[in-house]
Amino acid sequence: MKRVWVIIGLLIAVMAVGYMLGPMVKSDPVQDELVTVDTDLLRLEQRIGDAERAANLRPDNEARIVWADTLRKVKTPYSIIYLPGFSASWAEGDPIHKQIARHFGCNLYLARTAEHGVNSPDAMKNITPSNYAASAERALAVGKALGEKVIVMGTSAGGMLALYLAARHPEIEGLVLYSPCIAVANPALRLVTGPWGQQIIDQVFPDKHIANTYYSGQRAVYWLPKYHTNGLLTLQTMIDRYMTPEQFQKVKQPVFMGYYYKDEDNQDKVVSVEAMLTMYDQLGTSERTKQKLAFPNADAHVIASHFTSKDLPGVYRSTENFLANVMKLPAASAPSSPVVLRPKK
Repeated sequence: MKRVWVIIGLLIAVMAVGYMLGPMVKSDPVQDELVTVDTDLLRLEQRIGDAERAANLRPDNEARIVWADTLRKVKTPYSIIYLPGFSASWAEGDPIHKQIARHFGCNLYLARTAEHGVNSPDAMKNITPSNYAASAERALAVGKALGEKVIVMGTSAGGMLALYLAARHPEIEGLVLYSPCIAVANPALRLVTGPWGQQIIDQVFPDKHIANTYYSGQRAVYWLPKYHTNGLLTLQTMIDRYMTPEQFQKVKQPVFMGYYYKDEDNQDKVVSVEAMLTMYDQLGTSERTKQKLAFPNADAHVIASHFTSKDLPGVYRSTENFLANVMKLPAASAPSSPVVLRPKK
């Protein structure tokens, strides 16, 4: 009997070694490059529009500037850039991002990250950590052109990118994170960046595509209905490399973090709440300039979109209170309109 267990142990050891020595997906390192944009704001808007029109996008998925003053189109004391989550567009934060920008008189840049919004079933086939991070860097550069100080707002993977930027750019004024993707709720995704990762994901998705069949109606316009599995590899690679305690400690800016959690059975099923809370404790931000808040009535991973959230007023009020009372942003002189429940194009 002892000999049987020895043999079994040896077989397990051989299998473990074979697994660890298996092929791994390789990706180019992220390049730290200075990104510049046109400082003439009218030309900047035109160039953004030209680039988006040439990008073969799905209807109404393009990046855009939402001006604090549509008649003057000038730089504002604060600007906000919004980074959408994985497979999503600007509508993932609508109407909260627009209402917050309007209340505080901020120019708002609704960014489109790399390979998102593309009108192709092969969307994300060519996304890499390098061009994904570069698209966030470009959004920040646009934000700097639009405002003297920049606040970065992001949902899910957009929150991940916001943290990525904040660790590298201490000049960022503050972060608003909605359900940030520090880790996905399903830990199995971590396997795709380990040994045999490509083979594992090809077994799960043999046609190399993922279909979001649960997005229906108008929502299907603003989230990719189908995309290449390479997107998942890039997402997990970014999480592995940059959602780490060392990176979180570099983030010193004020941080507001909102997320969906009611109880163990009713919480975010897309990203890990536990990982969010651990990240929050590891931030370099002082306790007096950060706030975490659960929204048990949001009933969805995406808490700031009219498509999903059941607590838009709560998310809006809490975000506004943080920016006003913790970050001391002054309200615009003109009163803001109430939170609306329909997307604004």
